[in-house]
Amino acid sequence: MSEQFVKVPYKLEEDGSKTFFLPDCRMTKGYEIGARYKDKEREIQSYWVALEKLMAMPEPRFRRRNKNGNFGTVTCNPGDVEEVSRFYIESERIKYGG
Repeated sequence: MSEQFVKVPYKLEEDGSKTFFLPDCRMTKGYEIGARYKDKEREIQSYWVALEKLMAMPEPRFRRRNKNGNFGTVTCNPGDVEEVSRFYIESERIKYGG
C-alpha cells in the first residue's frame, strides 16, 4: 500500500522558509482562513474542511503563529502548494486537534 499525499498551500517567508497550512495553525477556537474584513471565516473546527475551503481560494490566506508565537495572517501566492503526507497531517491533528 502506497502512502497518500495531500496538496497543502504554503507561504514563502522572507527568509526562504515555508509556512504550511498544517494542524499547528489551529487557534484555541479553531482554524481561521480568508482575508481580513472580506471573506474571513473563523472557528472552523475541522482541519480538512478548512483545507478544502483554503484550496478553493485564488490567494489562500490563513492565520498561523509567527516567530514570536503571535497569530498573524499570511497570504500564499497562487500555486504555492506542495504535497504533504496524509499520515503526517493526521499525526499532527492528534497533537493540535481539528
